[in-house]
Amino acid sequence: MNKMQKKAPTRLLIGMLIVTMGLIVLDQVVKQFVRSQVPSGESRTVIPHLLSITNITNSGAAWSFLAGNSWLFILIAIGAAAIFLYLMYKEQNNSWIMGCLGLMLAGTIGNLVDRIVYGAVTDFVQLDFMQFPIFNLADCYLTLGVGLILVRLIVKED
Repeated sequence: MNKMQKKAPTRLLIGMLIVTMGLIVLDQVVKQFVRSQVPSGESRTVIPHLLSITNITNSGAAWSFLAGNSWLFILIAIGAAAIFLYLMYKEQNNSWIMGCLGLMLAGTIGNLVDRIVYGAVTDFVQLDFMQFPIFNLADCYLTLGVGLILVRLIVKED
């Protein structure tokens, strides 16, 4: 029975890493599509007054914080990715936490690839109905992962 307990989490970890890689690929494919179809700095309306695709690059963090320091964010992302992988390995029996960490890992690596290859992150989702920074799928993964961990912490029964 002990062997079965170790095998199932290992399969879960491998499955979660495969899903995480799929999310990274999706993020990169969509960013490449935007870079190839929407000239830098330009927008394409998807749903009038609601959603546009705007091709911009960001060499900083959220809201262009510390713009021009891609090397710093590369180091932070590598460290964060290592921590997420370690925690996924450590939390193999907790599928909720593993899923959240997988989302956070996918977001971190998705933006890391941009920083390494292009020197900045490609952002493209623009919410036209409100003043909000333009973002990308990797940002959504990170936000969702963190948000779901917070929900789990709030509603967790001891």
